[in-house]
Amino acid sequence: MSENTNFLEVKDLVVEYTADGEIVHAVNGISLSLKKGETLGLVGETGAGKTTIAKAILKILPDPPAKIRQGEIILDGVDLLKAPEKDMLKIRGAKIAMIFQDPMTALNPLMTVGDQIMEVVQLHNNFTKQEALEHTFQMLEMVGIPRVRSVEFPHQFSGGMKQRVVIAMALACNPELLLADEPTTALDVTIQAQVLEMINELKVKLNSSMILITHDLGVVAQTCDKVAVIYAGEIMESGSKEDLFLNPSHPYTLGLFGSLPKMDDDSKRLTPIRGMPLDPTLDRHGCPFADRCSQATKACHHGVMPNVEVSKDHFVRCIKFAKEAN
Repeated sequence: MSENTNFLEVKDLVVEYTADGEIVHAVNGISLSLKKGETLGLVGETGAGKTTIAKAILKILPDPPAKIRQGEIILDGVDLLKAPEKDMLKIRGAKIAMIFQDPMTALNPLMTVGDQIMEVVQLHNNFTKQEALEHTFQMLEMVGIPRVRSVEFPHQFSGGMKQRVVIAMALACNPELLLADEPTTALDVTIQAQVLEMINELKVKLNSSMILITHDLGVVAQTCDKVAVIYAGEIMESGSKEDLFLNPSHPYTLGLFGSLPKMDDDSKRLTPIRGMPLDPTLDRHGCPFADRCSQATKACHHGVMPNVEVSKDHFVRCIKFAKEAN
């Protein structure tokens, strides 16, 4: 694969949920791409659709209530949405792996943590039982868990330790694409730094790609190459990490940065984004952020918002920049 070829391409992805007879518009025409070895950060408020995108890539959305209405997800030349389930069983774990946000629901309470990791290792590798066991021990030790604890069950671990087990399971087969859904949420600051460093080292070693879902812009700055800011199932702004941090342009992106405390700012209060996220059951008209945007005009409430390239590979979905371009 050449350096200019995208390893992953998501094209015009639309995902809906059905809840109590209503349609929840979770993901609305999202497109993104990732090259081998790159890390893409998905940033946005809770309910923006970030986890739904990751689960759609892995094809593990519950059906019902979820439905992928349209789109393509092409991984290394293969459209995953058209791949039969028997092929996806080989792809999950070996080629794509996911670190889930909630380790309580990601682990089987009736199996020891060692058996759960070893199950993944044996499924995707031609190992003897002893080789698989040794590899399991290595994975546990890599995330800071002594091998003697492999015979313990999930309930015997703290929340942070369970999260480490989930990370060990995801990394066990050296996946080419890692979907990390807030992988360090349950960890303390010291262990968070160690885990992020470990994931980055594995990425470099294997030239693997990663999609990192997070609320923490500090983690994005440390880990990501590209960033996509997501609101109400749409990408509001996307570009390189440098573009987003040095030249944030969309009002929503500016609002996210304005909500962060700054060491060099003497302000006594932060500037939160006003209002609440858009109700995902409502029909879409215009910019989904318009009701919360201080710069919104009447035009923002109608029509399709243009995706404007404000600099090379830096895109902003805002009518303001379309007018400036003209």
